[in-house]
Amino acid sequence: MRGILAFGLLAVLTALLACTAPVAERGFRDPSAPFASISRFEIPRFLGEWVRVAEFMQSGQGITPQTHLYRLATTGQLVADITEADGVTRRQVYDQPAPGRLRATGSEAQAEELWVLWVDEGFRTAVLGTPSGSRAFILDRSATPAPDRLRAAREILNWYGYDLAQLEGAM
Repeated sequence: MRGILAFGLLAVLTALLACTAPVAERGFRDPSAPFASISRFEIPRFLGEWVRVAEFMQSGQGITPQTHLYRLATTGQLVADITEADGVTRRQVYDQPAPGRLRATGSEAQAEELWVLWVDEGFRTAVLGTPSGSRAFILDRSATPAPDRLRAAREILNWYGYDLAQLEGAM
């Protein structure tokens, strides 16, 4: 009898813990969709200022203005100074382990690689994302991207399995 009671109590406790356990965060893309970085990524053409015009966010969150200034360090690494709407700038340094793949160094070294999924021919609009789908965003040289390039960026994200309903920002 004690064994049955103990088993029952264990089952109830397990069920309660399962209800309160944190749910694993789902990415913004279908992991069964294809995924690749671009092979024609050229760091010199990517350098300079970009504006984040769209990003995947949880429902109800909106994006705020953000600029990305990319430059080349003397070490050959890519340095990004990312400035938020409030004027606070954080610096991120990346290695490029493969074409179009950026691996954060320093305190962000454990973060997932950021892949350049697409850049238009003129390097005016870019799409970056993570293989897991936990993050993806569209950058443009202007705060108001050309509609054709924005449409192409959205098509790329759709191709790679991203849920466009969760894309916030320029549409």
